[in-house]
Amino acid sequence: MVILGCTSSNKALTLEHVLEVFQNEGLQLTEADEIADNIFQQGINEVTPSFYQLTDGVIHFYIFKSEKERIKGREDFYNRPVDFVKHKAFVIDNVLILYVYGKNQSNEMDEKIKVTIAKLKKN
Repeated sequence: MVILGCTSSNKALTLEHVLEVFQNEGLQLTEADEIADNIFQQGINEVTPSFYQLTDGVIHFYIFKSEKERIKGREDFYNRPVDFVKHKAFVIDNVLILYVYGKNQSNEMDEKIKVTIAKLKKN
């Protein structure tokens, strides 16, 4: 008898799970205003983001079907001929997270997001 398996985690994350972990880490997400010409709120490769106000900035969650699609989506996003506002990209499995800084940009929020992503990896 031969049993084949894959040790890598190919389980796709859901928006609900991502939001739950963010809120469990004390990051309060509230609905952000939709702005039609905001490049971060427009879809990437037919994936529409969910976006929320987060302290002093807006966080965008793009949930792709697979990690491979997420990699391609990120590449396609950054190949757009536009000047981007100050932001930071985070990735985990099939999820691309773009955090657009508000007026009071700080590394503190970057660190909180990194810690939250690390918790997502453990689940």
